[in-house]
Amino acid sequence: MAMNLTIILHCLTFTILIMAFKFGHAQKSDKNSCKTGTDSIDTCFMNLLLFGDPKYVFPENMTSMNTHCRQIKTYDKCIKEYTNKCLAPFPKQVSNVLAYGGLKTHKAYCATKRRKESFTSVGKCANKIKRLGDNCMYTFIDEIQGSENYPDVKMKLPLVCCNFYKFKECIINHGTKVGEPLCKESHIEETERIIGGYANDVLALVCGDYTEDSDKCGKILPKTPKKLPSQKRPKSIILPFINILASVPQK
Repeated sequence: MAMNLTIILHCLTFTILIMAFKFGHAQKSDKNSCKTGTDSIDTCFMNLLLFGDPKYVFPENMTSMNTHCRQIKTYDKCIKEYTNKCLAPFPKQVSNVLAYGGLKTHKAYCATKRRKESFTSVGKCANKIKRLGDNCMYTFIDEIQGSENYPDVKMKLPLVCCNFYKFKECIINHGTKVGEPLCKESHIEETERIIGGYANDVLALVCGDYTEDSDKCGKILPKTPKKLPSQKRPKSIILPFINILASVPQK
C-alpha cells in the first residue's frame, strides 16, 4: 500500500513538473511571438490605412477594386491575432476599435457594386495626391511618437486626436489644391468619409472634449513634442499609439 502511494506521488510530481515546463515554454513562446509580431501588425495597419503605404495604388476600375476587396480580408486575422495575445485590456480594446473602423469601412465599400463605384470614383484624385498624402501620414506618425514624450500622461491621447484632425485636413487640402476636373468636390467629400470611417469610433472612445470642432486643439497642438532621434519611424501609427494607450492610467 505504502509503495503504491509512493508511486502515485512520484507520478503526480512528474506530471506537475511537465505541466509547469509546458506552461513556462508557452509563456516564453507567446512573448517571442509578440516581439516578432510587432512588424506584422505594423505592416497590416499600414496596408489597412492606405495612406502611408508607398506601394498602394487606389483602384480606378472594378477589376482593381475587386483585388482591393480580397486583400482587405487578410488584415483582420493578422491584427486580431496580435491584439488578443499581446496587449493589455485597454490598448487591446482601442486597437481593435481602430482596426474595426478600418475593416468596417472597407467592407462597406466592398459590399455592393454601387459602393465599389463610390470608392473607385476617388481613385484618380487619390492617386494624384498619393505621395503627398503619404507624407501627411508620415508627419502624423512622427507627431504620435512626439506625443509619447509629453510630460502629462493625460494629455497624450488628446494630442493624438488633435493631430489626427490635422492629418485629415492635410489630405483634404492637397485634394482641394488639385481641384477639378480630377479632384471634384464630390471626390473630396468621399475621401473625407473614407478617412472618417477609419477613425470616428476611436475618436468617440478616447478624445472626450477634444473634438474636431472644439477650439481646444488649437491650444495644445503647438505643444506637441518633437520625436527623439532614437524613435525610429514605424510603418504605421499603431505601435506608438499602443505605447500611448499603455501609458494612460486606468481608473
